[in-house]
Amino acid sequence: MLKVSIITVVYNREKTIARAIESVLNQTYQNIEYIVIDGSSTDGTLDILNSYNNGRISKLISEPDGGIYSALNKGLHLATGDVIGFIHSDDFLANENVVSQLAGVFDRDETCDLVYGDLSFFDMENIDKVTRNYRSKFFKSWMMRFALQPAHPTVYARKGVYETVGGFNEKYRISADFDWLLRFFWFTKYNYQYLPITMVNMQQGGASTGGLKSMIQHNQEDLQILKSHGIFSNWLFVIAKYLYKIFQLRF
Repeated sequence: MLKVSIITVVYNREKTIARAIESVLNQTYQNIEYIVIDGSSTDGTLDILNSYNNGRISKLISEPDGGIYSALNKGLHLATGDVIGFIHSDDFLANENVVSQLAGVFDRDETCDLVYGDLSFFDMENIDKVTRNYRSKFFKSWMMRFALQPAHPTVYARKGVYETVGGFNEKYRISADFDWLLRFFWFTKYNYQYLPITMVNMQQGGASTGGLKSMIQHNQEDLQILKSHGIFSNWLFVIAKYLYKIFQLRF
């Protein structure tokens, strides 16, 4: 049975961290290594984490870090699973069978190096109110020129992929996941598969979805990343992605 490492990084999320943790601990899949990296939270987050630190969380570290991508890289360094993925502290796995289903893809096809699926955004004030469905079914690698990508919280990759492609570039505040996915989809010939299920429920209002200022910085970083890799794009290309996203809205 494949070992699946799941990494959660957290800082001052006492209202949401238990929900994220429970979504991992309640999975029907039995061989999960769960790693939690806390950035020295100053609210009640660490007390909540310690309440689970009785063998249910495989590895728990609480210490200062350089931000979310620094913490994610720390988690990657500790991960020993055959397959590695992430669940952010404001989000949660959509149901108890998500890991079993994604592990099944890797088990059935040994040539598959990465799996991604769908994601639903929910209102931060109402967990049951879905605001947008992020469908990755029609993703193609050429879309990255428009800063379109699969739903990154749904991405699970074999450990060897991270060893080849590397971790997250910590100089980016919002778009290091886009940089990583670009390195994977644009510059490698790894095999990947789309899993047609909602894998993650994601809270609206995070670093990449937190209003106009966040959106501008996000797009600036996306363009910077594309340019740094020698891929032509421009503001018109990047803004055009919002036309595509309109079709994901729930009215």
